Amino acid sequence: MIRINLIPYREIREKENIRKQMSIFFFSFLVVVVILVGYNITLQKRIDGLNTKIANKKKKLAKIESQAKEVDRVKKELDNLKKKTKVIKNLEKKRKDAFFLLDNMTKMVVENTSNSRSDSLSENDNKPGKRLWFIDFQAKGDNIDIKGIAMDNKTVADFMTRLENSKLYKNVNLKRLEQKKIMKLNLKSFAITVSYTHLRA
Repeated sequence: MIRINLIPYREIREKENIRKQMSIFFFSFLVVVVILVGYNITLQKRIDGLNTKIANKKKKLAKIESQAKEVDRVKKELDNLKKKTKVIKNLEKKRKDAFFLLDNMTKMVVENTSNSRSDSLSENDNKPGKRLWFIDFQAKGDNIDIKGIAMDNKTVADFMTRLENSKLYKNVNLKRLEQKKIMKLNLKSFAITVSYTHLRA
């Protein structure tokens, strides 16, 4: 009877199976590593792309913020210029208003001066003379304080009447009227308050 020893054959097959399994394992491991590496590279590229976009956005944001600061600076400069222009315009208006007010008051004083001259003055001079002078004139807001000297009561009354008849002035009040001797002349010292509605009629 012939006997065949199969042990070496089985060992060879087992070794071959083990070799195949090891090869499959290593191949699978290599495939997994390649996939992981490829995925990692893809992720890294996406991360790099996102980082680039973030950097670009930051640059744009910084540029916009810089432009916004410049706009704010220009706005502040414009506001300052507007304020300065407004101040200058107000000063110019006040200067013109003050000139207009003084000019108008002067006309109120000299108007009809020749109609109320005293006999003593007319005997010495045939020319019209002033009968009323301002010694203090202050304008505060809409209120005007006038202090002056007049030849007589009628001169003060005529001056107040002209103020009352003017469209520019209202609330004409005589605060003080008293006799005052100046250079041996008996004159009238007066104080009047008046308010004006507007400077440009």
